[in-house]
Amino acid sequence: MFKRTILLSALLSGTAAQAEPPEFSGYIGGELNYFPEAGLYPGQLSDTQASLVFAPELRWRSDDGDTRARISAFGRWDAEDPERSHIDLREAWIQRNFDSFEVLVGVNKVFWGVTESLNLVDIVNQVDQLEYTDSNARLGQPMVALSTDQDWGSLSAYIMTGFRKREYPGTDGRLRFGLPVDDSATTWGDDREEWAPDFALRYYNTFGSIDLGLSAFYGTSREAMLTPNSGGTALDPYYGRIWQTGVDAQYTGDNVLWKLEAIARGSDDFDTFAAVVTGFEYTFYQVGGSDGDLGVISEYLYDDRGADAPGTVFQNDLFVGTRWAANDSQDTSALVGAVIDLEDGTTSLRAEYERRLDIGVLLKIQAQAVRNTDTSNPLYGFRQDNYLSVAFEKFF
Repeated sequence: MFKRTILLSALLSGTAAQAEPPEFSGYIGGELNYFPEAGLYPGQLSDTQASLVFAPELRWRSDDGDTRARISAFGRWDAEDPERSHIDLREAWIQRNFDSFEVLVGVNKVFWGVTESLNLVDIVNQVDQLEYTDSNARLGQPMVALSTDQDWGSLSAYIMTGFRKREYPGTDGRLRFGLPVDDSATTWGDDREEWAPDFALRYYNTFGSIDLGLSAFYGTSREAMLTPNSGGTALDPYYGRIWQTGVDAQYTGDNVLWKLEAIARGSDDFDTFAAVVTGFEYTFYQVGGSDGDLGVISEYLYDDRGADAPGTVFQNDLFVGTRWAANDSQDTSALVGAVIDLEDGTTSLRAEYERRLDIGVLLKIQAQAVRNTDTSNPLYGFRQDNYLSVAFEKFF
C-alpha cells in the first residue's frame, strides 16, 4: 500500500490546479437473441433470450493535458441464463505523461492486431466469453504500463497481476459445451494462482507503407485447458504458464491492405506451436457512383498446436468476407463473412449490420450459423446454436 501511494503521488505531481470537468458518457441498451433450433443439451433455453445492458464511462484530464483518467464499466442482465448476467470494470486507470514517457496505473484494455478473422497477437486481456454476440469483448486487466514514443518507434512494457478467469455460459445458456465448466475446480500452473505476475513488451513503428508490431508475453495463459472431472459431470479449467512471441504487420496500398499476424507459443505443459493469419482487404471506393465503399476480404488461418494444448477451431481454415461502409451521416456499415475448414468443410457464417438512428440510438443486427459440421470438428457441438440478434443502444 505504501509503494502504491508513492507511485500515485508521483503520477499526480505537477498536475495543474485547474482541470477540465469530468465527462460522463456511455449507453444503455437491450438485446434479443433468437435461436431457431432447440439446444443439444438438457436445460438450455429454447428460442428467445432477452437481456439489458448498461455501459457508463467517466473521463477526466488535467488542464495541461499531461494527466488523464478513465473509468468504464459494463453490465448485462440476462433473463434466461443467470451465468450471463455479469458486471465488469473494463477500465479504471490514471495516466501521467512525463517528458519522454507515459506511466499508466490501473485496470486497462490493450488491443494488438490487424487481421479481421482472428487476432492471434492480442493476448493482454481476457476474452469476455459471455458476450458471444461481440467477439471483440475483453475484460479489464490490472496493470502498470510504461510507454515511450521515439524516432525509432514506440515501445510499451506491461506488468500485470490479478488474472481474470474466463467465464462460460451456464447450463441454461446457449453456445456452451456439453458439460458445464466448474469454475470452483480451477487449478493453476503457478502457486500464486491469479496473483502470479505477467509481463508483456511491444514495439511498434511505421516504415513507409508498412506498419510493424513486435510483441512478447510471459505469464498465465488466457486460454484454459478444460478436462472432464473424475465423475464426468463437469469440465475443470486449468490455467498454465506460457510464453508467446508475435508479429503483426500491415502494408497499405492505394486500394489494398495486406495483413499478417503470426505467433509462436510454448509452455511446460505442451509442445511449442506456431500459428499464422494472413490475407488482404481490397476496397472498391464509391461503388456505383455512391458514397459507399465495398471491401473484399480473404485470410488464411493456420495453427499447428497439438492435442496437449488448449484447443482451437482455426487449424487450417479460409476466411472470406465483404465489408460495406455507406459513409453516410448514420454510419451505416455491414460485414458478412465465412470461415471454411479446408480439411472437413465445416463452415461458420457471420453477418453484422449497424446503423445510427435519428433518435440517437445505434441499431445492431447480427446473425451466426454453422453449416456442414463434421463430427470430428469442435464446432459440431454448437451446430444447433445458430442465432439472430437484434440490439438497440441509446448513447448519452
